[in-house]
Amino acid sequence: MPETIEFQSRVGSNGVLDLHVPLGESEAGADVVVTIRAVSSVGNAKSNPADWHRFVEETYGSCAGLGLERQLQGEFERREAVE
Repeated sequence: MPETIEFQSRVGSNGVLDLHVPLGESEAGADVVVTIRAVSSVGNAKSNPADWHRFVEETYGSCAGLGLERQLQGEFERREAVE
C-alpha cells in the first residue's frame, strides 16, 4: 500500500543525510523511494531579515545584462460603463 510520509531533516556538515524512519515490522523488506527536494529559506518563517537582505544583494541586477525588454502591452478593450 503506497504511503507518503513527509518530514524535514537537514544534511549534516559531512554532506550526508541520515534517515531513520520506523515503519514497523509489517513493512520489513518493502521497497522505498526517497525524493530529495531542497527547501528554500527564502520566505521561510524561520529565516532572519539578514538572510533576506543577503539574498536580495546577491540577486539584484542579475538579469541586467541579458537584454530583456518589456514588450508592448497593447490596448485595453473598451467596455460600456456599469451603472
